[in-house]
Amino acid sequence: MPGPYDLSFCIPTYNFGAFLPETLESIVSQADDRVQIVIVDGASTDNTPQVVEQWQKRFPHIKYIRRPARVGVDPDILESVRHADGEYCWLFSADDVLEPGAIARVRAEMRHPWNVWLTNFTLCDLRLNRLEPHKIVAVTQPRTFDWNQPAQRQAFLDLAQTSTAFFSFISGIVVRREAWNSVPEQTAFIGSCWIIAAQLFAVAQASPGLVVRYHPGEALLKRGENDSFMSQGLIRRLDLAVSGFRRVAHHYFGPRSPESRAISRVLKCETSAWQLLHLRLRLENPAELPAFDALVARHFCDGTFSDWLWKRFILLPLPLLKLLRWSLRTARNLRARLRGAAGASAATPTAAPVSSAG
Repeated sequence: MPGPYDLSFCIPTYNFGAFLPETLESIVSQADDRVQIVIVDGASTDNTPQVVEQWQKRFPHIKYIRRPARVGVDPDILESVRHADGEYCWLFSADDVLEPGAIARVRAEMRHPWNVWLTNFTLCDLRLNRLEPHKIVAVTQPRTFDWNQPAQRQAFLDLAQTSTAFFSFISGIVVRREAWNSVPEQTAFIGSCWIIAAQLFAVAQASPGLVVRYHPGEALLKRGENDSFMSQGLIRRLDLAVSGFRRVAHHYFGPRSPESRAISRVLKCETSAWQLLHLRLRLENPAELPAFDALVARHFCDGTFSDWLWKRFILLPLPLLKLLRWSLRTARNLRARLRGAAGASAATPTAAPVSSAG
């Protein structure tokens, strides 16, 4: 049996045959015999099997598991770790791309005591053109947060900038396989699309607990405009993040816990009240309003005055909201015209006095 491996890339995939070659190239080009790639194919109907077969000829440390039927991303993630042989598992999406030197970087980080490594990344468009760096934790240097230590745990919660800090994004997470396997598979959350967060929250509740090492450097490119969860519409996609992720946090930590409050805070930054207000004003199908109203109620559920205020404002009768929007636009346009007129008046030259001297 080949190995031993220090690092296994665990890649669930479904119909990403068009992107998988670029992903594998980014890994294989910097891999050695201590790197393993585990691909779990959720019964793809595209050319994924042929793509993997060609790459296995080039890199023999690829283990390919093809399911006979589609069961969803959560079981595929769990299955990929089950088949991994490395000491560490880099959970990775089949359409993202590893930056050069990323494997050497995580190996250098292995000398620190952690069981979860979080790394930053660059947000890109579908063609992997760079757009902007992502935000995860508000630190500029690598830092370890031992969740067993209350002060370090609270510091992590306070510094978290996005839900990515709470393990919501697959490709930026490396986990020690022993820690992952130290708790049972969190099968209650299969179908939630948050199985990674559930598994690691369970690790945080068990012994020896969660030790997170955060590296602010960008180790990969995240391909955008390729969200497979958008197939059921924008409201369902937002609810998956807002309600689904909250449900996981509430299960492990309780709805009023510091962890749940921190997760609520970052979720409200990622899906802001203004974004929801604009979305409601753009809704064209009245049948979507009940689902939207329920989403807003679940999003602003922390019992604060600001939550109460935003919920009441966003859920005002739609004609009233549209009237308010029209009034604001009219006032803004009038203000712009008045400023323009005042600027034109100030720019008009004053006539010079006529001299009577001959």
